[in-house]
This record gives sequence, C-alpha cells and structure tokens, in this order.
Amino acid sequence: MVLVALTLTFVSAHEKIKITGTVVKVQATQLDVKALDGATYEIDMNEGTHVMQGLKKLPQSVLRPGLQVTVDALGHDMFDLEAVLVTIQK
Repeated sequence: MVLVALTLTFVSAHEKIKITGTVVKVQATQLDVKALDGATYEIDMNEGTHVMQGLKKLPQSVLRPGLQVTVDALGHDMFDLEAVLVTIQK
C-alpha cells in the first residue's frame, strides 16, 4: 500500500508539456525541437517513446531534421523533459 502511494506521488510530480515545432537534431536518446516560440528544447527519448503519424505507429528511426512535430512530454520544467509521444505533422 505504501509503495502505491509513493508511486502515485512520483507520477503526479511531473508536468505534462506539449511542444510544437521543427526537429533540429536527432540522437539515439535525444530529440532537439525548435518550437514555435523560437526556443530550442532538448527532449530525452527512450524505448517507451512512441512516434505516430496520423493513426500509424512508426519507428523512432523515421525522425530527422526538418520534420514538423508535436511532442507530448513529461518533466519537472522545460529543461528536464522526456518524450512520451512524438506526432509527425502531415
């Protein structure tokens, strides 16, 4: 019971953040996105990060500079982000 309470507290400590912009750089565990506000965000990715285009699930390997994306991320602030979903815009 205590373990469940600690887990729920940890999950709720993260904020949901959505970033829309252009992919600037892609590395194995990081995606850099230049957002519409002009700032470039370094967003961590892991094996649990999903990539979608429409209803189609794609591998992370399709991500490349120049793509327009929306990233749904979790983090404590804009400098500590982990991508949950990357949606490629058509």
